[in-house]
Amino acid sequence: MAKGLRVTAMNKEQILKILKNKNNRAICLILIIGVVLMVAAGGYKKDKAAVSNTTSVMSAEDEEKRLSEILSQIDGAGSVSVMITYYSSSEKNIAYETKQNTASREDKSEKSVDKKAVMTDGEPMVVKEVYPKVKGVIVTAQGAGDASVRKAISEAVAASLDVPVHRICIYKKEE
Repeated sequence: MAKGLRVTAMNKEQILKILKNKNNRAICLILIIGVVLMVAAGGYKKDKAAVSNTTSVMSAEDEEKRLSEILSQIDGAGSVSVMITYYSSSEKNIAYETKQNTASREDKSEKSVDKKAVMTDGEPMVVKEVYPKVKGVIVTAQGAGDASVRKAISEAVAASLDVPVHRICIYKKEE
């Protein structure tokens, strides 16, 4: 160590002497509150990530597979395959922060707008997600030769995908 520099541990009396000053007490209190808030915010981010992973949107293939499994449980339907078509893909509306800057020169004033995406955990913050609208559904089922099975399948698809019955085609599966 450098000559003349001594490092000693603070004893109880020195700490009490520092804390007697009102300004020092306020600074210590602010530091403690800041540490508590940082710890709390860190826990919030972990919980938020866990929630966002569990509420992720199913892909079209997953949705078709899940619907096929459910429809095959209808009495008399047998093996079922489903194809869903959409008008477009899903869209995500991202939050933006805008700043307006005005600069004035001798006889002109210029306005500019800076637009930046709001980032959370390294990804843009999604304000709203718009899911695609179903264009139509094709279902093939072993039991589709029976009118009551076709009707039950049609009603189930219409209810689950919120699609009109005239956009659902049901065919008997080849055996």
